[in-house]
Amino acid sequence: MSEITLEIVAENEINQLHKMQVESFMPLYKKYHDEVSPAIEPVEKVQGRVEAPERKYYFIVKDGERVGAINIGNKPRENDNTIFYISPIFILPEYQNQGIGYAAIQRAFEMYPEATVWRLATILQEPANCHLYEKCGFHRTGEETVINEKMTIIGYERT
Repeated sequence: MSEITLEIVAENEINQLHKMQVESFMPLYKKYHDEVSPAIEPVEKVQGRVEAPERKYYFIVKDGERVGAINIGNKPRENDNTIFYISPIFILPEYQNQGIGYAAIQRAFEMYPEATVWRLATILQEPANCHLYEKCGFHRTGEETVINEKMTIIGYERT
């Protein structure tokens, strides 16, 4: 397996990041037609996440190619800056199912050793996503949000 690295997204790379996000999430949007999909977010929403002081966006890089991205957040307003969030993480369709997501999450764990809790959410109806997060040590929290008749978002946590 090639080395996977995380490279911080610069402000002048937001359009590239947005384009990759749309491409990565569009197959899920076409499947579920959910109004909360990252595939239909305007570039301004992505820019807001990039500029948020409590969040960091990274390109996921394999063999010099940008193959996805991961956004890592910490919400100091919870008065516990050891709780971190991954939202979103995505891999371009042609690079999926190659272990890249797993490797990227492992890099995130290494980069933030102060994290005692990691949280994320995913689509219940996507077994590959659930498998990935469970392989990374996450467990289901029991939190569920029904988005529509086809799609439920479930919470995961790793301690």
